[in-house]
Amino acid sequence: MNYFGRKGFLVILTLLVFIGLWQAYVSLFHIPVQILPGPALFVSKFLKILTMGDMGTHIGITLYEIFIGFLIGCVTGLGFGYLLAKSVLLERLFNPYIVLIQIAPKISIAPLFLLWFGLGATSKIALVILVVFFPIMVNTIVGIRSVEKNMQDLLQILKANRWQRFWTVEIPFSLPSIMSGVKVSTTYAITGAVIGEMIGAKAGLGYLVILGSETYDINMILTAVLLLSVIGLLLYMLSDRLEKRLLRWHESQELIM
Repeated sequence: MNYFGRKGFLVILTLLVFIGLWQAYVSLFHIPVQILPGPALFVSKFLKILTMGDMGTHIGITLYEIFIGFLIGCVTGLGFGYLLAKSVLLERLFNPYIVLIQIAPKISIAPLFLLWFGLGATSKIALVILVVFFPIMVNTIVGIRSVEKNMQDLLQILKANRWQRFWTVEIPFSLPSIMSGVKVSTTYAITGAVIGEMIGAKAGLGYLVILGSETYDINMILTAVLLLSVIGLLLYMLSDRLEKRLLRWHESQELIM
C-alpha cells in the first residue's frame, strides 16, 4: 500500500471510529434525538435538508461572501504589506491603527457593519475582508523583509531596478510566508462570513445555524456546521495545493515530499 493509500485508509478508519463512538454515546446514555441524533438518523435528515429548495441558495450566498471577501482581503493585504515593508515611516503611522482594528472582537464589529452596509452580502464581505487582511499583511511584511542582506547587496552591485528586484528576489523570498498567511486566512474567511450571517442575515449557512437554534432543529444546525466544515477543508486543501505548485523549488516542499 503506497503513501496515499495508507493516508486514505487512516482517514476512513478515523471516520468510522468517530461514527462508532458517536452511536455508542447516543445509545448508552439515551440521548434524546432533539439534543443529538444518532449517525444514521442524522444522515437521513442531512440528505433531506440538502434537498430543500433553497439550500443551494444558502450555500451559494456563503460561498460568494467568502470568495469575494477573501479575494479583496488578499489583494489589499498584499498591497499594504508591501508598502509597510518598504517604508518604516508608513509602518509607524498605520500599524497602531491596523492592530487596534484587528484586536477588536469581530463579533462586536459585525453589528456596526450591519448598520453601515445592511443585511445583505456587503456587510459579510466587509467582515471577511477585515479578518483576512491582517494575516496576509503581516506575512507579506515578514516575507519581504526576509530577503537576505547579501542578496540585497548583490542586486545593488548588479544595478537591478525596482521592478527586477521585485520579480527576481522579493517575490520568491516572500512567497513561502505569504502562502502561509493565505492558508490561515481561508479559515478566518469562513469565520468572518458566519459571524456576520449569525448576527444578522436573510440567508446563508450562518443564518441556518441561528434559524435551527431558534426552532430547536438540531439537524439543521449540524447540517450547516458540517457544510461549513467541508467548505473550510476544501478551501484549505486548495490553498495547500496552490502552495505546493508555487513552491516546488522551496526546501519546505522537499521535506514534505
